[in-house]
Amino acid sequence: MNLLKSLVLWVSILQIGFNCFGQSIIHRIENSPYPSSVQPDTLFVFSDELFTHSEILLLQSIQGLCAKIKPKIYRDKGSGSSIWIQDLKDEYGVHVSYEMDGNIDTALTLIPPDVYGYILCNMNDNSSNVANSLCGPFNALAVTPELQVLIESKGYTQILDVRDKDEQWVIDNYAALMNERIITYQREDKCLFLGDYSILSNALHFYDDIHSATTENAFAQLEPNSVLFGWGDDEYQTVAKASEYSIGVHPADWGFNISTLTNFNAQTKQQVSTAAAEIQENTHTVCFLMSDGDNIQWMLNLFAEDSRWFGSENRGLMDIGWTIPPSLSEIAPSVMAKIYSMAASTDLGKDYFVAGPSGHTYHFPELFPELEASCAIMNGYLEKSDLSIVNILGNAYNDSIYQPELKEYLKQEQVDGLFYYDYSNYSRMKGSMDCYGLKPIVSAKYNLWGGFETGESLAQKLNNATKDPYSVEGYTLVAVHAWSNSVDSLLYVNALLDEGVRVVAPDEFIALIRESICAPQTQHQMSLAAFPNPFYDHIQLTVQDYLSDDFIISLEDVSGKSVPVEIEITETLDGWIFDLNTRGLVTGTYLLHFITPEENKTLKVFKYD
Repeated sequence: MNLLKSLVLWVSILQIGFNCFGQSIIHRIENSPYPSSVQPDTLFVFSDELFTHSEILLLQSIQGLCAKIKPKIYRDKGSGSSIWIQDLKDEYGVHVSYEMDGNIDTALTLIPPDVYGYILCNMNDNSSNVANSLCGPFNALAVTPELQVLIESKGYTQILDVRDKDEQWVIDNYAALMNERIITYQREDKCLFLGDYSILSNALHFYDDIHSATTENAFAQLEPNSVLFGWGDDEYQTVAKASEYSIGVHPADWGFNISTLTNFNAQTKQQVSTAAAEIQENTHTVCFLMSDGDNIQWMLNLFAEDSRWFGSENRGLMDIGWTIPPSLSEIAPSVMAKIYSMAASTDLGKDYFVAGPSGHTYHFPELFPELEASCAIMNGYLEKSDLSIVNILGNAYNDSIYQPELKEYLKQEQVDGLFYYDYSNYSRMKGSMDCYGLKPIVSAKYNLWGGFETGESLAQKLNNATKDPYSVEGYTLVAVHAWSNSVDSLLYVNALLDEGVRVVAPDEFIALIRESICAPQTQHQMSLAAFPNPFYDHIQLTVQDYLSDDFIISLEDVSGKSVPVEIEITETLDGWIFDLNTRGLVTGTYLLHFITPEENKTLKVFKYD
């Protein structure tokens, strides 16, 4: 390890160790990338509207530096931020003080005692990103020329002047000091957001074209299954490029206070009833799922207070599915707990959450090299956040609901089922579904979204749909576009539905499909088929209704002698396909064995010239 990085890491560990002694440890799952210190008992609130932008940049750096030891600062911009600070006061015993609000001089008294200097930068250009990158490793303040005299009058000295520097300069000179599992991808004109978290985590805070050499260099510094906070100008290109490096995305470009909110422990359990699913004859069953729950900054800001979404007083009048990021259980656990506590659960309907795309981070599974390890991490976050259904957003190679990478999700103990959307058109698969044992994979049949379905056209199609709970056609998953719809939009559609159309929450939807569609399929016995037979230079063995990877496949001649052959193995949703290269075999009869712990199945096959 680089000597400079070793020294910084040793100092950081020592600092956290001293400050955590005797205080509650912030809980993290195994392999969590999210840093923490200790839970605060007092927070000083600062209203953005009372400060200049330069003062907010400085305040943001103080917030991040404090959070390395113990959070002290909370920025209130109204909207969601006002809800969360009140919740911290009411539910977590935090003393909330406004005595320093509006006064940058008094705010400076909160600077940790081991901070001695500042980094000089401009607002809203490369240098502000450079400062947000280096304030953490250098234990320094972010200061613009406007505040330089004030800061120096308090005894702080300049460590670096980065006004003519850019993010590539940081990579070239200080890559060894940057966090290897967290990166911030943030446009320069948003320098007042996410900076506190970059400073807490010593993350590179940068922006460039997603296909630029700087971006490639930045991503190449990270370990597999790292996370990116922020956002780019093009959703697909940002997520695709990150996925290629096994980096998961947290859309969070307007996020703030994360360095404070991440340092709480909370019970993140859904607070809604879980009545047993009941099959109803002659009905068509519908589930509405609101999109964009992967969006961290939406969760932190407008989601909980806006009357279009979770701020609606009309929640509870019907069943609605919502998406939420499982990793919110560590990024802002008190926020997740508060959202769960706000969920409606009445005789008429409930709010139920599923994991947003595509698990604990937004990524495209088919482009993600380290998907197996990612899904193992995701399983821990699903358990911690009390989620069991995952909404996948991917780019299907064909029109089949089964995409090979989905099996990595379905293997996870915490996963009960998947909702699959194709990025190009969420309802591309037209409602097709399949089962992995008793775990359904369900695709969206319709989009409630401008350019696709209106409330009226959707209701008409649902009313005309098959009313049979034992048929795949008897179920419809509707992808609801959050930005063009609301709770009231769904209530309007619901009011147009006939008596034979039943709306249920995601948990009941999955349970009904599991019982009526998947369970009958599991009654099938394992089956084998070899083709072609007779064969010439290859033969393919297909095994259905066997999901385990505990098996042996072998080929013998009629005398019982084992015959070595090259075998290419492909996993399918309900079993396996084995392609055997038989070019070197002599003409004759062979026995093809598929052996499991429970049985030994054998097929007789014939090779011809």
